[in-house]
Amino acid sequence: MTKIQGITEMLGIFPGLTHPRRTRRLSLEEMRLVERYRELSENDRIAMRYLVDAMRSVSRF
Repeated sequence: MTKIQGITEMLGIFPGLTHPRRTRRLSLEEMRLVERYRELSENDRIAMRYLVDAMRSVSRF
């Protein structure tokens, strides 16, 4: 089992299975953003993903 956990951790697969207690609570602002994201239509969610991906590719951080 530890070998599988090491592999999944290395690959970043199933992060909740490797260390379930490392999750942190969302701040109030983050919770509000998640609520607003859930209210979006499917088309708006797809557009948001494209926008975030484009921002990541341009960002130098």
